[in-house]
Amino acid sequence: MSSVNRVNPGGHGEPRFQLQFLKPRFWGTWCYLLWLRLSLHLPRRWVMATGGWLGDHLRRRNAKRRRIAEINLALCFPELSERERRQLLAEHFRQYARGLIDMALVLWAGPARIDRWCELNRRDWLRQLVNRHRVIVVAYHQTTLDISGSILAGVHPSVSMMKRDRNQLVTWQLWKGRVHLDKANIRVLMRDQGLRPLVRLLRAGRLCFFIPDEDFGLSRHSVFAPFFGVQTATLTVVSRLARLTGALVLPSATRLDPQTGRYVMTVGDPLENFPGPDPRADAAALNRAMEDLIRRAPEQYMWTFRWFKTQSGGRPSPYKEAPSGGPGR
Repeated sequence: MSSVNRVNPGGHGEPRFQLQFLKPRFWGTWCYLLWLRLSLHLPRRWVMATGGWLGDHLRRRNAKRRRIAEINLALCFPELSERERRQLLAEHFRQYARGLIDMALVLWAGPARIDRWCELNRRDWLRQLVNRHRVIVVAYHQTTLDISGSILAGVHPSVSMMKRDRNQLVTWQLWKGRVHLDKANIRVLMRDQGLRPLVRLLRAGRLCFFIPDEDFGLSRHSVFAPFFGVQTATLTVVSRLARLTGALVLPSATRLDPQTGRYVMTVGDPLENFPGPDPRADAAALNRAMEDLIRRAPEQYMWTFRWFKTQSGGRPSPYKEAPSGGPGR
């Protein structure tokens, strides 16, 4: 969706509807959103089947994303045969496409439908924990990531962050959809607002849902830590947030069962001795906890992103030879 009708982002604070969204350059985006809205009326088995077909189409057509995923899978699963990695690649694209279609659940589904198709393990335990402590639930980029915020919405008043898309209509619709379940209890901040409002709301007792797994290159806020056996440029922001607020940090992952169309979100126990005195040790502990969860459904991690473009020791990016074209990081 983010690749359609891209324009400069502009603006700060919460997104707002703009009259320019009615101009012809946004008509393609409106058509896509209408198609998503209509998909809510399809039986779940049709959504799963359509997502599988669309995923196979995307895998064949998008050489850039396919090549990046192939590189990532070779780096992270050297123990698998080439045939096994091809199978994992194919299933990843199918799950990715199912996640795209299920954006409709995030944007428009009501609480009853979310409860029908989504499950949170240890919901009561998490609710009791958040009532006693400040809590940061960490997720990494999965094909199921967007639905995770909707699942957590029924647990406790929450706060999370999102990045502006270059298409302002997409930014507005995503923000509007992510808060539509309960605008009073769900706060979605824009990343360009900085961490201060996030820290303030976390200190005030909101459950924080945070996604830190992006490669922003070498900086004072990143360290190299192993992830699937690869030294990865890892942000230290989770450690800083936990240190500033005294919050517990819980790893999480959400899995879609394509046979039933149901989502199950797993939230792990709080990381022990976190944060500690060494940011690298903290980053390694968080990556290790997230890797353990991701390995339960490895096809549902976003392998089409360039997670390892920043290499230690000044080595060249493994994606240097990947063909150009197509959206994404």
